[in-house]
Amino acid sequence: MKMKLTIALLACITTLSAQNVSVTRHSEVTPAGGAAYFPVLSPDGSKMAYTTADYTGLKVYVLATGRSQTVSTADGAGFDPTFSADGSTLYYRPQSIIDRQKLRSLVEYNLDQKSERQLIAPTRDLKRPAALDGGMAVFTGKKLFKSAGTRTAGHYVYSVAMEGKIVVCDGNDSRELRPYGNQVRSYLWTTLSPDGTKIATYAIGKGVVVLDLDGKVLAELGDFEAPTWYDNNFVAAARTTDDGHQYTASQIVLLDCHSHRVHNLTDPAEMGMNPSAAAGKIVYNTPAGKLFMLELNITK
Repeated sequence: MKMKLTIALLACITTLSAQNVSVTRHSEVTPAGGAAYFPVLSPDGSKMAYTTADYTGLKVYVLATGRSQTVSTADGAGFDPTFSADGSTLYYRPQSIIDRQKLRSLVEYNLDQKSERQLIAPTRDLKRPAALDGGMAVFTGKKLFKSAGTRTAGHYVYSVAMEGKIVVCDGNDSRELRPYGNQVRSYLWTTLSPDGTKIATYAIGKGVVVLDLDGKVLAELGDFEAPTWYDNNFVAAARTTDDGHQYTASQIVLLDCHSHRVHNLTDPAEMGMNPSAAAGKIVYNTPAGKLFMLELNITK
């Protein structure tokens, strides 16, 4: 009897803590001029960076005006760009081949002034920069570089491919996390929650997981791709299926970090993938190069 009562109580608690998610708007936001891929929203949700299928070139689309601005035409410029905290600047890493080595530089582009400057010359192992108050920080090799004007340290996280570790830096010191020890060889799509207290990542063989800053596993959310924080409690991701050669279906989902509930936001046949979230919005692309935006209502 006690066991049945405990189970019933847990079920009741889960139901009460679960939140309802509904899509209030689902609209196409594909800029004029051809196919677009890998969208990235600015922190306030007013702008969207996007690129081509192979990351050549980088543009920014202003949602309110429907106008696009070319940031770069360089190879690799569209791979994981980062907006500054106020959305006025875009940091990107164009690719070059020097002495048969694939290198990346770091460029800062001011969207208002339409001007750019190179912050880091072409080098190997240049991580994705993280926006901080007044600037950004980035790891190149094992050295941390902060742009001029950066006023706070904040936290910065990244994963090292094929080494099974996540690095957390507080601006001065860094430490390595190995949440699953030798069970996991790689972590992908490693990102910090908006409040800077949790990490979302894709652990190969485990799926999407949420960690604290000491590497403790807080939640295992399932086998989804491209996790990105929607807010401090939800992670947007893509649920994909394939036939061993190509994707056969893909849908955008919202994962509840507390109840572990999965909210389906799009139809799998639409083939939504590569989500980016900010300011209550989610943008994503389809294989045909169409971009769409979702706006949600979340209630208890």
